[in-house]
Amino acid sequence: MPEPKHDEALVNTYLERISALSVSAFDGADVSGELDEVAREAASRSAADSGTLSVLASRLRERAEAADREGQPLVRDTFARAASLIAVK
Repeated sequence: MPEPKHDEALVNTYLERISALSVSAFDGADVSGELDEVAREAASRSAADSGTLSVLASRLRERAEAADREGQPLVRDTFARAASLIAVK
């Protein structure tokens, strides 16, 4: 089996952190500052590994789509914004 081209543990770490922020957003909190910080940190820690950032952005988009299907616009927007911030880095 070929080696993965991304760091799965790092992807999961950032998915968990952004998921926690989406819960706060769902409760009405403004998480934009924290979201920017997490995106910068993810980009910094994955600077030499664009595969990890690509996988993370893709999974964030998937979670945004799932939240949209579930009728959770604040959660959707949090994941979508994180995906766009990560993809730009």
